[in-house]
Amino acid sequence: MKERKHPFRLAVSDLGTSAFVAGHPHHKTRDAQMTTAPMMNRRQIGQGAAALAVLLAMPRSGYAADAKPVIIASEEDVSTLDPHLIRNNHPIGTVVWSVFDSLVRRNADGSHEPRLALSWEQAEPTRWRFKLRPDVMFHNGENFDAAAVVFNFNRMNVSPYNAESQLWPGTNLKAVVAVDPMTVDLVTAEPTINMLYWLEEAFVGAPKYLKDTAPEVVSANPIGSGPYRFVSWKQGDRVTLTANPTYWNGAPPIKDVVFRDIPELSSRINELKAGSVDVAVGLTPDTAGGAKSPNSKVVAVNSLRKMHMGISFTGIAPLKDKRVRQALNHAVDVQTMIDTLQGGMTKPLLSLVNPPNNDPSLKPFAYDVEKAKSLLKAAGQEGFELQVAYGRYPGAKEVSETVASYLEAIGLKPKLEAYETGRFEEMLKQKAFTGIYYYGWASLINPSVELVILTSDAVDNSNGYNNPEYDKLVKTASVTLDEAKRKAILKQAEDFIWDECPWVYLWYLPAIYGLSTRLDYAVRPDEYIEIYRAKLAG
Repeated sequence: MKERKHPFRLAVSDLGTSAFVAGHPHHKTRDAQMTTAPMMNRRQIGQGAAALAVLLAMPRSGYAADAKPVIIASEEDVSTLDPHLIRNNHPIGTVVWSVFDSLVRRNADGSHEPRLALSWEQAEPTRWRFKLRPDVMFHNGENFDAAAVVFNFNRMNVSPYNAESQLWPGTNLKAVVAVDPMTVDLVTAEPTINMLYWLEEAFVGAPKYLKDTAPEVVSANPIGSGPYRFVSWKQGDRVTLTANPTYWNGAPPIKDVVFRDIPELSSRINELKAGSVDVAVGLTPDTAGGAKSPNSKVVAVNSLRKMHMGISFTGIAPLKDKRVRQALNHAVDVQTMIDTLQGGMTKPLLSLVNPPNNDPSLKPFAYDVEKAKSLLKAAGQEGFELQVAYGRYPGAKEVSETVASYLEAIGLKPKLEAYETGRFEEMLKQKAFTGIYYYGWASLINPSVELVILTSDAVDNSNGYNNPEYDKLVKTASVTLDEAKRKAILKQAEDFIWDECPWVYLWYLPAIYGLSTRLDYAVRPDEYIEIYRAKLAG
């Protein structure tokens, strides 16, 4: 099909990224033997792990014979490894990023890097064209092509995958078209500025394997085309990966990687200091100093995750009054909590939009007990009982207890409720909290996507906020190609939602990691761990 010239055409270079070249600077073609490897038949695919063992037996070079695996210790285990059911950035997202590739990959600064797509352009307002990378093979021997993209993207649009994947609703996608074996068009119902963002979370798996294999097998035995191949998952304990020697970008520097589930922070720290783990996730300001040793160091970065107390709009009646929600914000001394509970390692939230894209005129709500009481009195909502729930985040118990004490000071009756991680996540999905709950959102740098969270039909809208005026602003911005007009609409939406107080605004989560001194790795601010970019020091 001949490409059409169109006045709305937007090349990759127009999107603020250098990823418009026809190839990647580190692109490597695989050898002829691997390129012509035969496809696995259905019986072999169904056996998954056994077929993979054959592939893993292939010789590889460039690794020290005595190099022990790099071990990443996390607060929790993965719950699935299906590439279309990612429920958190880490550990599920991290492992999926290691095993699978997407057309585009998001860099730590929010820029876009070509992966399975060599280049792209917005050929028309509602048509994006992607040129695909040739000679890419899935770990089971299937070939990557346009048909694989079509199958995977259509799979994301059916249950249960459409409950997690945002590619279709986030971009107004209506059709995925294979123009030729290495070209794909994504056709949208309306123009979209967020195509690349959602493609960065749209992973492509081996299509025949996905089609012919039971969902529970796919979830436990993932087959992608990424830098690492899946070896095993011992639930409640560890996921083991090994380097893909035929990866299109070259085998990663570290051969074997293990993701361990170590819920207790003290245990993660002790194992880090002893040299038995290489990355300890989820350190807190008060424990960071104790994680340093001859074997380990501590690295902190400015996180993009906005911590807050979500305010339920599906629970008790008082919270539906904006004056009450504003009162809750004036009742909490956020700076003192940062100084005491966060070691002064972060700052109060300035907006629902992350810097540097936030409106600088917005300011945190001032700590003012008398104003909080006055707002409650004006709303006729004094002395009510309020659920204060918490679950997975580091220091959640202490944060929630402190917030509760501030709410008692303005005459409310807070009731603390603790949830284990799985149950907490279910409560979020069901919008089941009746009061407020400690949570974090949006580890990204994209105003249009960040503001989507509080639109009425957003999958991740866990507090049930629903305002047609706000929905219209966010929706209009997402389909406005004119940059100046779009920024003006986004600012209007940003200011509107800040005043609405759907959250008790707290702070940016400090991202603190313990790293082995044998590991050379630059951590990201969005919680993903790109272990394929790491190497052993020395």
